[in-house]
Amino acid sequence: MLKCEGLSLTKKAKFNDLRSGNFARKNIITASVFGLAIGFIAGLLGVGGGEFRLPVLICFVGFPVAIAAAANLIIGLVTATVGLATRLAVGIVLPEAIGALAVMCVASIIGAYAGAALTARVNEKYLKFSVGALLVAIGIKMIHEAFAQEAPSGLALSYPTSLFLAAVVGALIGVVSGALGVAGGELRIPAFMYAFNMPIKTAGTASLLVSIPTVATGAFKHARMKHVSRGVVVVCVAMAIPSAVGALVGGRLALAAGEAFLKATLGIILLLATVRMAKP
Repeated sequence: MLKCEGLSLTKKAKFNDLRSGNFARKNIITASVFGLAIGFIAGLLGVGGGEFRLPVLICFVGFPVAIAAAANLIIGLVTATVGLATRLAVGIVLPEAIGALAVMCVASIIGAYAGAALTARVNEKYLKFSVGALLVAIGIKMIHEAFAQEAPSGLALSYPTSLFLAAVVGALIGVVSGALGVAGGELRIPAFMYAFNMPIKTAGTASLLVSIPTVATGAFKHARMKHVSRGVVVVCVAMAIPSAVGALVGGRLALAAGEAFLKATLGIILLLATVRMAKP
């Protein structure tokens, strides 16, 4: 039975030098295959896919949680950048609320830096439980709206209030991103839809834009904490390249996908992400 405990520090160090032979190469190939599939979902929906990539890095590659979080952010940065560029190229434009996006970017950067710094201090169990409960509620709501053909009822906010909300939401999602090593799109897209009245395609593009500086900040902090060695970089490259290809294909298909299909798919992804987060 597969145990997702990660390697011990000694075994991890050996793996980082890529001296584990065929077993290490086999795991890298497996991670690359997963990277392609996760990248496709990321490009299609506008999420980072970190909730699914993290278990792969822990269970199949064998990284400890902190190292896996660092690698996840680096791969997520490549995936999000390719996904955003592709969606913009096919005509899925950014929303007009650039001010709120800018505020959320800044707040997310601060939150991601703080979250990465708190990796060894925060109780990961309670953080995962809180985020998981929220994902379940949002996922069920999205699936219901998709099948009931209901339009999301967003908030009617004044300009100053929307900026304040963007700062709060951005900071909170940034903390989750930095602490768990995820891009946070699974939380950010619903926030854009229900708080800022964005269509799901626009929300996905906006989420990718905000996630890029967020994951970059988290990755930078993890690098300063010595979580990124040569072996980690090799794994990141092996998984990031197929992830970028998947994001390119998914981003091109996003324009033709129906709103209901995307909402139902995202809702299912949120529920699956909760299941993955609940497992050790």
